[in-house]
Amino acid sequence: MNEKSTDKLLHSLKKAENFQTAISTTREYAINRPLKDYLNQWLLLKKLTKSTVLRRAGITEATGYQYFDGKRNPSREKVIALAIGLELSFEETNELMKKSGYAQLYPKHPWDAVVIYGLIHGLTITEIDQHLYEEGLSTFGE
Repeated sequence: MNEKSTDKLLHSLKKAENFQTAISTTREYAINRPLKDYLNQWLLLKKLTKSTVLRRAGITEATGYQYFDGKRNPSREKVIALAIGLELSFEETNELMKKSGYAQLYPKHPWDAVVIYGLIHGLTITEIDQHLYEEGLSTFGE
């Protein structure tokens, strides 16, 4: 599938004279793959095992395997934890957030700012949790 920039798609939607034209213009570029596909794709790209990712993410295997199998949908926080477990960069994490339908990490939100710092500096989930706790914010384990 060819990619088209979000700005160009938005422009097409604004220019469209009717709904059918608008939707037909954007349909082929829609994000409609399940999250499990993206998670498993990252597993292959990073050459990691599910158990390694889940351990790094601080997610129990019983729950985590359900995320990778598509039997359960993770919360936004758990998707971020999985990104940390997959050792994704900040940019890769935000791409995963967009594709999973969750809000991207936003530096003006205190919790997100701590997580962004952790991603950029390669911190573990335990180290990020420590900073979250020090700031009086909820941790991944809560």
